[in-house]
Amino acid sequence: MTAIYVDLDGTLLQYDRSFADIFADACEQVGVAPPEKYQQYYVQRFFDRFAAFHDDPFLAAACDLRREFGLDVDPVAFRDARVDAELAATTVAAGVRDALDALGREHRLGVLSNGIGAVQREKLAVHDLLGLFDAVVVSHDVGATKPDEQIFETAELRLPADEHVYVGDDAEDDVGGAVDSGWKSTVHVVADDADCPGCRADLHVAPDEFDRLGEVL
Repeated sequence: MTAIYVDLDGTLLQYDRSFADIFADACEQVGVAPPEKYQQYYVQRFFDRFAAFHDDPFLAAACDLRREFGLDVDPVAFRDARVDAELAATTVAAGVRDALDALGREHRLGVLSNGIGAVQREKLAVHDLLGLFDAVVVSHDVGATKPDEQIFETAELRLPADEHVYVGDDAEDDVGGAVDSGWKSTVHVVADDADCPGCRADLHVAPDEFDRLGEVL
């Protein structure tokens, strides 16, 4: 039996707005003017907290933002607005759901993602995708981020199989991480495979070509 794991952001889900626009949407929801310096500071603080495996990097970064610029804003309200804005910006490419549904009839399916567990699961739920997967493995739950072999080992334990395949949009963290962890095959999701010279993927597909994943099985 083969287990197929799929990355979430940029792979299974696409975004119809930039993260700068998502931040601006959140600011508008809580009545804060969003100068660029706010967004740059928030992003830096978010990833600092994320890398340290803070329980809630969204909230911690909101608290940092309020303190740094003396903003009159409830950090919990901003956290919620920021997460809601990100969820609203996610889309699923045409054909993805049908392709996964077909693959799931013969193989075990999982999501393997860097992110915050509750937020990543909510993204799946918003698009009615959660029920397609036998396992959801998220870095913040594991305590390791891709390309660390630990998160790939955890994924193997969650879905034992004869072979593991990984589908992702990052040539280093997704493809490289899976290859270095000894996974059978990798698929790089990219709009143009000319954008990834030296990528070690076995197959390159566009975001709306999930029906081609069977080519590596």
